[in-house]
Amino acid sequence: MRIERIETVQVAPRWGLLRILTDEGAEGYGEYTLEGQLAAAEAAVHELGEFFLGRDPSRLKALVRACYDRNFYHGGAIYMSALGGIEIALWDLAGKAAGQPVHRLLGGRVRDRVKVYRWAGGNNNPPEMAAREAAAVVAAGARALKMNACPPLAAIDTYGGIRLAVDRLRAVREAVGWDVEIALDFHGRCNVPMARRLAKALEFGNPLFYEEPVRPDYNRWLPDIAAITHVPIATGERMCTVAEFSDVVAARGAHILQPDVVHVGGISNTAEIGALAEANGIALAPHCPLSPVAFMASLHVVAQCRAGWILEWAKGIHYNTAGASGDVDPWLRYVDERDWPLFEPDAEGHLPIPETPGLGLRLNWKEVERAARAGVQWRDETMYLPDGTLANW
Repeated sequence: MRIERIETVQVAPRWGLLRILTDEGAEGYGEYTLEGQLAAAEAAVHELGEFFLGRDPSRLKALVRACYDRNFYHGGAIYMSALGGIEIALWDLAGKAAGQPVHRLLGGRVRDRVKVYRWAGGNNNPPEMAAREAAAVVAAGARALKMNACPPLAAIDTYGGIRLAVDRLRAVREAVGWDVEIALDFHGRCNVPMARRLAKALEFGNPLFYEEPVRPDYNRWLPDIAAITHVPIATGERMCTVAEFSDVVAARGAHILQPDVVHVGGISNTAEIGALAEANGIALAPHCPLSPVAFMASLHVVAQCRAGWILEWAKGIHYNTAGASGDVDPWLRYVDERDWPLFEPDAEGHLPIPETPGLGLRLNWKEVERAARAGVQWRDETMYLPDGTLANW
C-alpha cells in the first residue's frame, strides 16, 4: 500500500480537515486546525506532504520522525499542526488496515469510558449571563465544565478585572451547585503578578484546575504560581513539542498536562506526554476545542494512558457557531449520522471508547466538500484593555 494523495479542506466553523488516500482505496482522516492561522497550516500540510507521497503508510513512526528530522527548521504551531494532521490520518489508516481501534495499537485501553468536560459561556460575559449559560450546559448533561476565569488584565490591574472574575465565578457556582466541577481558564490573559492574585482570589469556588495562568512564554514562573495555591495548575495548549512539556515537568510547574493532539504533532507525541505524566504522578487532560476528528484522536490516547483523566469536549462551544447552518448541531455536521451515538454522555458525564477500527469515526466527506466550497475565515478575537492597550485574548 502506498500513499497516493493528501486532500485538505477548510470548513466552518474554523476547522482544517484532511484525508490521506492510498493506491488501494483506503482512506484515513486527520485534522490540521490552527485557530486563526488555518491557511498557513494548510500550506504546510502540502509542503510536508510531499515527503509522504508514494510511501508505505504502515511505517508510521519512521515516516513521521523522518519528516521531522529531515527539516532543519521544525517545531512551532504551524509546522507541528500540519505534521499532526498527517500523523493522525496515518494512525486512522493503520487502525483500519489492522482492523483495530487506535487505542489497541497503542497498547490497549486501561479504562472503560472517558470523562469529559464542556465549555460554558463566552469570553467576557457578565455574571448573570455566565450563570445562565453554565446552568444550560449542566441541564444538557455535563457534570464538569470550564469557563474563562477573567477578562484580559493589565500588568497590575486597576480596572476591576479581579472583582469581575470573582463575581462571575460566584454566580456560576450558585447556579450549578457544588456537585458540578468548574475549571477556570486564565487563557494566558494575566501577567505574573495578576496571575498570583487571581489564583488566591478564586480559590473560594473550589476550582477543578487553573488552566494556563500565564502564556507559555512565561512558563518559568509556573512553579512560583503553583506554590501559592492548592488548586492544580494545568497548561499545554500552546506548547508544541514533548521537550517543552518535559521542561515544565522538570520544573514542577504543572500538575495537569494539556497537549493539543494537533498542535503537538499528533497521537504519538500526545501519548509520549501521557507517559511523561504517568512517570511523574501527574495527570493528562488533552486540550481539544477542535473538531470530532481531533477529539477522537485525543480520546484514544486518554483511553490507554494511566495518567489520562479528563478530556475537553467542544460540543456547544461558542466558537463553533461561526458559519453554522441548518438544523444539525455544528459539532456533528460532518459526522456520519450512524456515529452520533458516540457522543451521547452517560449520566455521570462520560463518553464511550470506540472499538471500531482506526479512529472509530466516519465522516460524511460529501458534506465536508460542500462546506469547503463556502469557505471559512476565522480570526482570533481582538480585545483591548480599558486604556486602549491591545490584549492577548
